[in-house]
This record gives sequence, C-alpha cells and structure tokens, in this order.
Amino acid sequence: MSTDKNPRSNKFRDSVATKEKRRICAERRGVVGTWSAFGSMGVVGWSIAFPTVLGSFLGAWMDYMWPYKVSWTLTMLGVGLFAGCVCAGMWMNKEKGKIISERDRDWLCNDDPESTDDADAMNPDLENKNDK
Repeated sequence: MSTDKNPRSNKFRDSVATKEKRRICAERRGVVGTWSAFGSMGVVGWSIAFPTVLGSFLGAWMDYMWPYKVSWTLTMLGVGLFAGCVCAGMWMNKEKGKIISERDRDWLCNDDPESTDDADAMNPDLENKNDK
C-alpha cells in the first residue's frame, strides 16, 4: 500500500522519471556537432538572404526598365525579405517536427543495452558461464 496520499507527488515523480529517461537517451545519442549547428544557422541565413538580394536586384532592374514614383527596389527588397522569412519559418517548422517525432518515437529508449534481456542476449560469455 502506498503511503503517498498526495496525487501531486505521483505526478511529480512521473514527470521527473520521464525527464531523466529523456536525458539518458540524449546522452546515448550524443550531442549535436558544432558543424551541424553552424549548418542549420547557414540554411536559415541563406534562405533569408538569397530571396532578399534577389528581390533587390529584381527591383533595381524594374526601376531601370519602368521608372515610377514608388521605388521598385525597396518594394521588391521587402517582398524578398518576407518570402525568405516565410521559407526559413517553414524549414524550421519541418525540422522541429522531425525532432518531435524522433523524441516521441524513442523517448523511452527501447534499445536500452543495460536492460537484462538485451544484455544477456548481447553477452556470449554469459551463456558459456551458464552452461558450465
């Protein structure tokens, strides 16, 4: 019979246990490399910078071809910046979805090598000791 009469303590215990399992799984998977993190920042930076620069060049060309009192360069720069931010946001949401699905898939670390069933199956010396 449980001595805990407070249901909050059970919720807290479960929450701590879940977070600890996630931490252990993250340690086993390893940390994200520095170059990988720089690569992600580069993708976001280029996905914003490229449409912005492309928009400003397009606007400058439009100013040259069709002069108007509104600056096409600034207008297209803003359109390119907006399009780049939308692309970067979509890419970040896609990556966030991958991270969440990966976390949900193996958050309990089903491939735990320290569990007794898997450890016995992976250790051939243990079988030889049991046979003797």
